[in-house]
Amino acid sequence: MQNSPTLNGDHGWDSWDWTALSTSCLREARRVLGSEQDAEEAAQDALLRAWRGRARQREAGAEIWWVRRIARNEALRKLAQRARAQDLYTEASDELLDGVPAGQDVSQLAEIIDLREAIAELAPGDALLLRLRYERDLTQPRVARLAGMPEGTVKIRLHRIRGRLRERLTGEND
Repeated sequence: MQNSPTLNGDHGWDSWDWTALSTSCLREARRVLGSEQDAEEAAQDALLRAWRGRARQREAGAEIWWVRRIARNEALRKLAQRARAQDLYTEASDELLDGVPAGQDVSQLAEIIDLREAIAELAPGDALLLRLRYERDLTQPRVARLAGMPEGTVKIRLHRIRGRLRERLTGEND
């Protein structure tokens, strides 16, 4: 009787060519996403999932197809996150107040206009984070869930975005 990989404990993972698997994941993610940065992130997530779930892959020699399917699923998940973020960005942009409250003096009006112009120059993802956090008054954990990223990443990005806005508005580094 032959020993199955699960009975003798030898799954053959040490023989997997993780470099080739990584290349295949990246190629598949690029095909779905188009964006190099997003594709790299999806490929890394796919490889991590494959490593963690490697015991579930039992068909010898089929690991490249299994990992490629994981990469496709990760890329599709990233695409869905991107679509949700774009929808939220559009929705947040539509909710911007068109007018300025009565009683604003000219200097405050100029500051508001400068701030809106500075925000308009931000990358869409950065503007979305600002709008979710400050216009919608969402907590950072809620913003992180909506944007599909870790809370720490949201905190760091918001900190950096505020710094860039501050530099632009105060004329620092000119």
